[in-house]
Amino acid sequence: MTPPAEPSPIPESHVRIEQRSDGAVVVRVRSAGEGEARLPDAVFSFRCGDPQYAYWLARLQEAGDRQP
Repeated sequence: MTPPAEPSPIPESHVRIEQRSDGAVVVRVRSAGEGEARLPDAVFSFRCGDPQYAYWLARLQEAGDRQP
């Protein structure tokens, strides 16, 4: 039996991460496709205590460290 594949991170060019004033991390993943075939963006929010909160907060902080 083949072990499950490791998930690959979403490329920075397809994701926008921001932190709201209440501390929640909002993640917007840009949809692929063109014209009428394009689906709406996927938007997720994570709060402290959510299983993925620390991951997305770290990505937000890493992105901030890379900006001039």
